[in-house]
Amino acid sequence: MKPIKVDNIDLKKIIQSGNSYIQVGHQKFLLMEVENAKEADCYEVTDPEEEKQLLKALNEQNPILSEDEINRILGL
Repeated sequence: MKPIKVDNIDLKKIIQSGNSYIQVGHQKFLLMEVENAKEADCYEVTDPEEEKQLLKALNEQNPILSEDEINRILGL
């Protein structure tokens, strides 16, 4: 993955605000901090606690939510 460098101060503040996603027009983009992004276009979990939480989430029931349900959960 090739990173996109952000130099705009206002945009940096928005990204660093702690929100989980940003919206540009009608598109929503998930924000996720990563320690290392390799060229393989995949995310390698290196933190044992993060791995535990991800595996727990993957092994539990995860129904597909509609856009309305997601918006309701996010308070939109």
